[in-house]
Amino acid sequence: MRSFWLLLVLCVMVSGCTTLGPAAIQGSRTDYNIAMRQTDDEQLLLNLVRLRYRDRVLFLEPNALSTQFKFRTSASAAATFDDGDTRYGLNGAVAVEETPTVTYTPLQGGDYVTRMLSPIKLETVLLLNSSGWSGERVFRTLVDQMNGVKNAPGANGPTPEKEPEFRNFLRLAKLLRALELKHMVEGARTEKGLVLVFSKKARSLPEYIEFINILDLDPDVGTYLVTSNVAFMDRSTDSVNISFRSFLGVMFFLSQSVEVPERDVAAGRVTVTRDPSGQVFDWSEVTGGLMRIQSSDKRPDNAAVSVFYRGSWFYVDDSDLNSKSTFTMIGQVLALQAGDVKRVVPVLTLPVGG
Repeated sequence: MRSFWLLLVLCVMVSGCTTLGPAAIQGSRTDYNIAMRQTDDEQLLLNLVRLRYRDRVLFLEPNALSTQFKFRTSASAAATFDDGDTRYGLNGAVAVEETPTVTYTPLQGGDYVTRMLSPIKLETVLLLNSSGWSGERVFRTLVDQMNGVKNAPGANGPTPEKEPEFRNFLRLAKLLRALELKHMVEGARTEKGLVLVFSKKARSLPEYIEFINILDLDPDVGTYLVTSNVAFMDRSTDSVNISFRSFLGVMFFLSQSVEVPERDVAAGRVTVTRDPSGQVFDWSEVTGGLMRIQSSDKRPDNAAVSVFYRGSWFYVDDSDLNSKSTFTMIGQVLALQAGDVKRVVPVLTLPVGG
């Protein structure tokens, strides 16, 4: 009889392993997914803040993730005899042990050149635009200049001392957005390449006329070939020539949105940009509506992402939807910049046998 009860306990313990295994997979996958995405965002924010201080950036790429779950079971049975009555006691326990291993590799060498220093490709912009990102956000963030109209080119590196040229480009981006919202313009792929097509109705609108005049285009054409990095003397009035930033240039540009604590400004730890009159230039005129990275002495309560650096908390507010959108978009750009770079696919190992 005692053998029967002991066998019953062991069967229960073994069957418990079969239910614990799937539960462990279900919980761990979500937890690792959240942790990986959160640390990716924190690393990106940290590097944006570093660039504002002219500190060196570093990207650590996760090359492998493995974790093992070990389940240990134990069971015991006891019997007591008292005045002819027999009492049985059953005890069992399950122990779960997890041993995760993460492998990181610094982004450097050929991978660094490909992803950080190479100009963003025209195809990347087309993909983003066709994926629903607004032309204004894409162009303001990724484009250095268009038909010679400059988008704060001095911000592609360390913070400049003088106010950059940007106002005409900012106007272009807003005009493009206005036409986009009216469904008067779209990008299309043809045999000649990528073209910017304006509807016939658009050609009578003041937004179109102003857009065309700023870019010095022929207003009667309506369909303009989009080229990249064509020499100034070779440009024509029926094409739009665009120069793109590198991803590092994009990061330098967006780093101008970091609001540095006054004590660091006073200590000379960052460059102060000035306008032609000598007054402090407000970088929100350039990056407003794209990105705002705030700072605080205390850990923020409502942050979508935050990092502690140089004695301060830097963060993107969770209610700042424009900043969150741009943050998400540049994350996609970084992924697209990887191209054909070979990476080890993270592996999750779960031996869950009883």
